[in-house]
Amino acid sequence: MLEREIYNKGQLLVTQVSGEVKSQELIDHVFWLIDSHNIGEIQSGYDQVVYTRDIESVNIKEEDVLRLTEISTGMGQIRGKFRTVIIATEPTELKLASFYKSLVKGSDIEVEICSNFDEAFAWLGCENPEPDKYK
Repeated sequence: MLEREIYNKGQLLVTQVSGEVKSQELIDHVFWLIDSHNIGEIQSGYDQVVYTRDIESVNIKEEDVLRLTEISTGMGQIRGKFRTVIIATEPTELKLASFYKSLVKGSDIEVEICSNFDEAFAWLGCENPEPDKYK
């Protein structure tokens, strides 16, 4: 399941991934980002924090990450440059996040992998919009 919170008039998006993580859900999220940018809900140059909570299973393969990258760097180019922080601490999360980061290198997507919210918001250079929620 994906839950999104938009902050700072569309300049910051915080996305929680939980439960059974499926590739189609992440692909749908990328299309949502593109559509949300097109209607002005998400602004150009936005920042995103992606984190997991209460993961039951991860059903994502490397070819799924390739597909996500193709969509993000192809159709998603209309969004322009943006930055994403992936908070990853588990081996599977770290492997997939590192693979994604290596694939988007050289594109308009800047990706960083952090281990907690403090590091994530520090890397983005913005304040945590809800410190009691994102800790």
